[in-house]
Order: sequence, then C-alpha cells, then structure tokens
Amino acid sequence: MVVAALVAWLADNGTTVDRVEVLGRALNRDVFGDRLGEFAREQAGEDPGFSDYGRALAGHFWCDLLAEFSNALDRGADLMGRLPDGVREALLDHQDAAEWGTVRVKLAVAALGFLWKSFQLLLGTDLRSAILQLRVLTVLVCPDPGGHPRVARCCLRPLATETLREHFQTGLDPEWLWGDRR
Repeated sequence: MVVAALVAWLADNGTTVDRVEVLGRALNRDVFGDRLGEFAREQAGEDPGFSDYGRALAGHFWCDLLAEFSNALDRGADLMGRLPDGVREALLDHQDAAEWGTVRVKLAVAALGFLWKSFQLLLGTDLRSAILQLRVLTVLVCPDPGGHPRVARCCLRPLATETLREHFQTGLDPEWLWGDRR
C-alpha cells in the first residue's frame, strides 16, 4: 500500500523523480559499477572470494546500505536543525553578551538566523530533501520493501508518516505495519 502511494505521489512530483534519477545514475556509475568493481578486482588478488563479488551483492545488500545511510542522515538533520539554537545559546551565554544591551542582542540573534541560511546554501543541499530522495531510491531498488524490516523502518515508515500521509485513502498506522522490530 505504501509503495503504491509512493508511486502515485511521484507521479505528481516530477522534481523529486528527476533528482532521484540523478542520484540513482550517479550511484550506478560511480559506486555500483566503477569504484566497487575496481575495489573487488584489486581484492581478488588476495582473496579469491572477491572474484564473484556480484553474489555477495545479491538480495538486500544495496537497500540495507541505502536505508541505513538515510537513517544516519535523518539523525544528522536533527542535529543540524539544533545547530542555530546551540550557537545562539553559546553566544548569548558568554560573559560579553551581558554587556550588549537589547539592540545588540536582537541584532545578533537576527544575524545568526541570516548566517544559518547562508551556511545552508554553502552546504549545497537541503538535507531533508536529500533524505527524501534517498528513501525513495531505496524503496525503488529494494526487491521487497514491505518485507524488508530495515527498509520498512528507515524508509517506508518515515515516508508514510511524513510525506505520503494525505495520499492514503484509508487510515494507516505505520506502527501497526512495521513496529519497532530490528
């Protein structure tokens, strides 16, 4: 049901489709093909098991990696979201700030907000959008996203609760479908 809702949502969100395609092509070209294949060929000299590295990649190898990567990015985004408050607290808790006065304090708080927006541009991406795109890609490459606990927990459940909730025709409780099984 969630995968069908995701496909319906993607039909209305061409920009996300385009970004997921760019991400998928880059991963296919740079990671799946060239770099990992080269790594396996280099390792095959010392360990013959690497000669048939494709067998080790079968099943849920890629979706496990991508799901956990999206999960780690999600935790990182939460930390990034707290960064401006932490900087503000550190700045205003410093002994110099006690002498600033109301105008300087308000200017400093406003400047921190503007700086944060500029730093986000410097980072080059909206981390929440990147996480969404990675979750979508993970669901699309997984051979059985609903039956794969890691993909369900790290990708399907967040997609169902955050992005796709209004696309469901009936009430859906992701906790019922995918409780906190690990």
